[in-house]
Amino acid sequence: MGKKKRKKKLSTDFFSLILALVFLVGCAPSLRVPVTKPAEINLKGFNKIAIGEISGNAGQSVANLITTRLFESGRFEVVDRENLQRIMNEHRLNLVGAIDQNTAAEVGKLLGASALIFGNSNASFNQQTSISQYYKKKDGSSYRYFNKDAVAKVNSNLRVVDLTTGKILAIKSLSENASAKDWAENEWPPDIDRDALIGKAVSQTVDEFMKMIAPYTVYVDVNFEESKLPEVESGIKFAKQGLWKDAIEQFESAVSKSSDDAGAWYNLGIAYEYNYMFEKAIEAFKKANIIKPSDKYINEISNVKRLEAERKKLAQQGVVE
Repeated sequence: MGKKKRKKKLSTDFFSLILALVFLVGCAPSLRVPVTKPAEINLKGFNKIAIGEISGNAGQSVANLITTRLFESGRFEVVDRENLQRIMNEHRLNLVGAIDQNTAAEVGKLLGASALIFGNSNASFNQQTSISQYYKKKDGSSYRYFNKDAVAKVNSNLRVVDLTTGKILAIKSLSENASAKDWAENEWPPDIDRDALIGKAVSQTVDEFMKMIAPYTVYVDVNFEESKLPEVESGIKFAKQGLWKDAIEQFESAVSKSSDDAGAWYNLGIAYEYNYMFEKAIEAFKKANIIKPSDKYINEISNVKRLEAERKKLAQQGVVE
């Protein structure tokens, strides 16, 4: 009987191994590529930003985190709220004057700042409890689950004002939620940390706001197509190491060796695309689609055009040449 069980286990393990190998072989080679996205508004020339009043029970947390993120971006000199208030008090001005068109130029000159961020932000926290039905264990004893679910919400309205003209450059309304849950058997679990959960929602709020005023980086999953050509395999290896110039050379060699290999053309297009050689990328994807029509190739052409448009915006924002 023991031998039968052992044999059955070995057969199961072998079958699992075969499935894993099939899965690995069937997966196309891939890598994550960093892509810089442009800010929603162009603040080129706005080298100094003042943090004004952000009212509401989450306002101070949001203002502090925006100040930190602005420093971390390395793109702006920041006048924090305390220094802003001190300067305003010295000249008997208030923050309302900072957004009035009649006084904006004067305030901007006093602060030496180009733009002002202000607004409001409010947080709420709600925790709910529940108890499950009874369940039976094999030993006849019973148990049930005691659950706690919590949601933190942060609603914000943030504005960016040009301090030379008083003109509102951007308005962003944000609503961010953060949730957590815990449970225990036959007893209540600890309360969910209110401050930590609100802090998470505040962080999400500031992350989204920063996308409006500063370029940011995302990571894109890029999938290559396999090929029997050794040049394609070499090109993929170079790409995974970030050696894009070498990867392009290998992919170009592959298509010159086998011009009817759609996968090789596609891989070449990917290498061109993420090296900002947009016209060549589109041409490569078109050739791949002629050889083996596929929505994948057509969609990638759209991605190239989007990336090209974003690259132009980055140039306007002074991020790239």
